[in-house]
Amino acid sequence: MLVKQCKRIVKVFLKRLKPGKFVFMKRYIFLLMGLLMIVTSVRSTTPGVQDKFSEKVNLALRQVGHQLLQIAGDDHSAIPPVEVLDNGDYSLEIGQAFNYDTLPYLLAQALRDFEIDEDYHVSIRDCFDDNIVLGYNKVSFEQGVQACKGRELWSECNNIILTIETPPTPVEGSSFPIFSMVLLLFTAAGLGIYLKRSRQKEEAPSDGSTLTLGRFDYDPKNQTLGLNDEIQTLTFRENKLLHFLVVHSNEVITRDTLVEAVWGDEGVIVGRSLDVFISRLRKLLKPDDGVQIKTIHGVGYRLEVA
Repeated sequence: MLVKQCKRIVKVFLKRLKPGKFVFMKRYIFLLMGLLMIVTSVRSTTPGVQDKFSEKVNLALRQVGHQLLQIAGDDHSAIPPVEVLDNGDYSLEIGQAFNYDTLPYLLAQALRDFEIDEDYHVSIRDCFDDNIVLGYNKVSFEQGVQACKGRELWSECNNIILTIETPPTPVEGSSFPIFSMVLLLFTAAGLGIYLKRSRQKEEAPSDGSTLTLGRFDYDPKNQTLGLNDEIQTLTFRENKLLHFLVVHSNEVITRDTLVEAVWGDEGVIVGRSLDVFISRLRKLLKPDDGVQIKTIHGVGYRLEVA
């Protein structure tokens, strides 16, 4: 998977190379790819410790979701899948109000059941605007201090975001995963800088224009996304992010570029907001398989339009 993603980045890069630089840069890039493939092959022979850890966290969160719904008197609703955000956080959507005071105890017990001892912190975020509603961390809970205890949740849909502070490393004492990651980061960073400098900014569509996005009709001015007779109204932030991706469709866009374009004028940036909004756009675009937002790990995202 890592090698395939690297190859896709390189293909985009090679298309943008000037003829005079092609021979030298092509040799340089494929040398790096060769090293990366060798290191990745060594890495792939080691146990999937991180995958097993993520699976345990996933099951623990689903257990908590089940118990919260039971306490709320709901024995029938399906528990939605746990999403692993690109920054490593785990997100579980609860589509109704729940008893916040019970959450710390249920989560602590579930993590013990699955033998997860790492420090963590929890934030409750509104599904619609991603604002933090409530939250706490493991240390404060164990000390008997729970922020916002007794307060009501005013949103009917909330995301439980679990951040694990120190997840286990894949291979203890091995330098190969570290070398692989460093090599990938340097390669991705170099390609990202080159693409950013060589990309010519396209003009934004004029006000009132409707864009064709696969089978969707996208109206950035009125913040709507239509498919057949169904019209989805986008939030301001969803519309701004989708518009930027559409203008640069089929291009690799770094996380920093997206954050600057969508949130750069606000000063304070919440890192996980980009991952949350990307996840929400993916849900909106899911009805059309020809329009997908792909994650380029270690670099950013690409809106692929067939």
